[in-house]
Amino acid sequence: MPKYFIYLIYTTIFALILIATVPKKEIQRLAIYGIIFGGIMDVLMLILGKVTGLYGWINYGPLGFMGIPLFSNVSWAIFFILYFYFLPSKKPLAYLYASVGIMFAILYANLVIDLGIFKSYSRILLPLISFIGWFTIATLGFYKLNNYIEGNDKNTIK
Repeated sequence: MPKYFIYLIYTTIFALILIATVPKKEIQRLAIYGIIFGGIMDVLMLILGKVTGLYGWINYGPLGFMGIPLFSNVSWAIFFILYFYFLPSKKPLAYLYASVGIMFAILYANLVIDLGIFKSYSRILLPLISFIGWFTIATLGFYKLNNYIEGNDKNTIK
């Protein structure tokens, strides 16, 4: 099996987990946040990695365009829908939750490096810095944007 099928398999598994755990109405509500903070942020991070030469996807075969695999941003959008669905509204729990998310994202980065479909200048420091920034922007952005769109304080960190 070619390595580039890993992207498709990974995205399919994530989609099945999403469908099995998140109600359809919530998927529809959270999709915009997943697209913004998952899919679009992934593309921006990949552009940054390509410009600096510090990290990027490799071995994506026909499933990519201009250095960006097509299923990577879909997978991150799905991940962030799941992330936002289970995100606690209380500060200490939200910090702990984001920290655990960052840890698992670093583990994931190392997994795809070991699979030979991602390259990175560093296995720990660079992913740590990247994911701290990404998850901070995503979490705070979700609370702010959701409060603005929903017009209430239901999801404000307390």
